[in-house]
Amino acid sequence: MLSNLIVTNQKVVLIIDQLNRDRIALKFITSLLSEQGEGNDIKTLPIGTQLKHVANFDALLNDCANSASNQQSNPTDPITTKTGYNVILPTLADLLCYQTPAFIFDYLNKLRQSEHVRRVFLWASPMHLQHPDADYILAGCEYMAELVLRLETDSTLSLISRKPAGGVTNKRYKCQVSKTEFNVKPVTEGADTTSSPVTTTQETPDISDPGRTFKIELDEDEVVARNALTLPYERTSETEEGNIIYTPDANDDFDEEDPDEDLLIKMCSHSDRQYKPWL
Repeated sequence: MLSNLIVTNQKVVLIIDQLNRDRIALKFITSLLSEQGEGNDIKTLPIGTQLKHVANFDALLNDCANSASNQQSNPTDPITTKTGYNVILPTLADLLCYQTPAFIFDYLNKLRQSEHVRRVFLWASPMHLQHPDADYILAGCEYMAELVLRLETDSTLSLISRKPAGGVTNKRYKCQVSKTEFNVKPVTEGADTTSSPVTTTQETPDISDPGRTFKIELDEDEVVARNALTLPYERTSETEEGNIIYTPDANDDFDEEDPDEDLLIKMCSHSDRQYKPWL
C-alpha cells in the first residue's frame, strides 16, 4: 500500500501533484493516515480568508502542544503509544494567496522543529501556483521536505526519501486505485519483468563462409605452401668446420712485433737473479 511508503519516520512530506487535483488533497492524505491507524490524531488549519491571520497559524502550534499534554496525562488512551500529531496544511496554492513565501518557509521550519508534531503534509500542484517565483518556492519546499511524493500520471508516481543519516533513495512505482486502498508496485529499470524470458542461443561461426576474414583450418595446398616456405632465421645448408677469417680495416693499428717481448726478457732476468748463488 502507498501508506506504507508515506507514513514513515520522515517528518516533512511534500506531495507534488502534476495532475493538479488540489480538491482531493485533504481526503487523499487523510485516507493514507487512516490506513496506518493514525486517522484520529490529525490537525488542520482553517481554509479560505482565515489564512490571512497569523494568529491562526500560532493557534495550531499551541493546539498541538496542549493536546500532546493531554495525551501524556491519559495513559489509558491508545493514542498515547505515538507522540505528537499529523498536521495537514492547506495546499501551497492557497497559502501563497494569503502569506508570503518567507512566512511559509518559517512556519514549515517551526512545525519541523516542534516535538508535538509527528508529521507535516503539504500538497502542491505546479499549475495552480499563481506566483512569479513559483518554481523557486516549490524547489525550496522540496529542499525542506524529507519525503517527496510526485504523482506523475494516473498510474505512475515517484518517491524521493531522505534518511536522517544522509542517504537518499529515488524510486518509481506503478499505482492502482481501488475502492478500499491505493496499491503500488515498484517499476524495475530495463526490460519488463512480466514478459516471458527469452532463451538466448550462441551461434557457431561457419569457417567455410568466404565472407569471413579469419580462418583457423588450412587446406592441402596451404599446408604444402607453408612447409615449403623457408624463414630467414632457418639454416639453408649444413655447417662445416668453421674458420675465423679476419680482414684488417684501413684504420687498424696492426703491429707485427710481439708486444710481450720485453716482458719475457724481464721475467728471465728476474729468474736469473733469483737462482743466482749468494756471494
